[in-house]
Amino acid sequence: MMRIRSAVVAACCAVVLVACGVQGGSGSGGTAVKGSGSEFKPSTSGPIKIGVLITDTRAEAERNGVSVVSPYKAAAHAMIQAVNTGGGVAERKLEVVDETIDFSTPNFDSAFEAICQRFTKDKQVQAVVYDGLIYNQAFNKCLMTAGVPILYMGQNGSPIGDDTDLKDNPGVIAVNAVSIDRRVKSIMNKAVEAKFLASGSKLGVVIEDCPYNERAYENTLKPLADKAGVELVKSEIKCAHGYADNGPNLAQVQSLALKFKSQAVDSVMIMTLYENGIIYYFAQGAHAQNWSPQYLLFHPQGMADVMKLYPPDQLTKMRGFGGMPDQDVTEPPAPPAEQAKVRKSCIDNARSNGVPVQKITDQIVIYQACDVVRLLQQGLANSGGLGGIDKLVPRIEKIGTGFVSALTLDGATQFGPDRHDGMEKTAASSFDPGCKCFTYKSAPAPVG
Repeated sequence: MMRIRSAVVAACCAVVLVACGVQGGSGSGGTAVKGSGSEFKPSTSGPIKIGVLITDTRAEAERNGVSVVSPYKAAAHAMIQAVNTGGGVAERKLEVVDETIDFSTPNFDSAFEAICQRFTKDKQVQAVVYDGLIYNQAFNKCLMTAGVPILYMGQNGSPIGDDTDLKDNPGVIAVNAVSIDRRVKSIMNKAVEAKFLASGSKLGVVIEDCPYNERAYENTLKPLADKAGVELVKSEIKCAHGYADNGPNLAQVQSLALKFKSQAVDSVMIMTLYENGIIYYFAQGAHAQNWSPQYLLFHPQGMADVMKLYPPDQLTKMRGFGGMPDQDVTEPPAPPAEQAKVRKSCIDNARSNGVPVQKITDQIVIYQACDVVRLLQQGLANSGGLGGIDKLVPRIEKIGTGFVSALTLDGATQFGPDRHDGMEKTAASSFDPGCKCFTYKSAPAPVG
């Protein structure tokens, strides 16, 4: 689902809407894509070509009267330059191959197909790093067929599909994100444990009818709801495939507040790839109905500047169950020493390569870009500088718990043959009326 004017881009660039989650492609899952297709040519000498895909949000920024555009290109370049300044990987430098996807493109499938062809055929990149502001299954599958892995920067906790998507696309790595299945597990299990969600509750679910959302609803959410004695009230919106789908979806979202209120719903879950825009529009509709349901979110709208965008009555019963402190709570706890060291290195590398770091949103972008490039660097070092799904991905899998994220709770991540979504810990958070801020209500614990 695309966000064009949502409340947060805490995970993207600033407190404005610039990110999206437009789905795309025929990727309905169920057909495994084999790694390292016949077109892939491993590079064993010279620079290691890395595709850097960034979303161009300038047109959207101008349309909405905001000045912020995606800052990920500068951040990614800074981190890659830092790797090269340090000697590169396996005595080889990283060479950036830039591509851009226009946020306002009406249909993304053809645009992503062209980018995939340039990356894989024309430039023969060894891996792709991507800001992930537009989720496109066709792009993932095109890269998989060509044998080229893609590393998502992990914006907003879940730029990827469900567990089946990850299984079917073995070259997709989400550095500090969770699959939709794991996100639902975190929300439901921690909401029950924290006594936010009790037996007899009526949970309204706003869901995009994309295949991965539908699978997660049936395979993960329904069993957990049944176990907790929670009744589900499902309301679907269209699985968007282009910019033009956005307007009707957002109008429908605002109207759902009246529908859920009339059905005696007491809690709401946003089961879309990107929560922030949906929850913003839904909350506006709920406020207009003088209704304040409990919101069960992966990320509550905890940043101080973001909270200002919401009617106060809509904040009081927001609950979060995510794993990014800088987004989840208003005053994030101090990071552990090892994570603090990583953060300092990321910020230092950004500044030394000309990227300003002035606000918390700047830091989040830097941490995301830093994480994805650091994981790529570590994987390439383990593979002897060899890219491609067959060589690089297994070496990332073998990192296990040995990668410290700059962004996640306690810096904890985990990778393995069955774990390509790295976020390891989440915690419950909620609005505190005393400080009028969001605070953690539980200690960090494994997802689910």
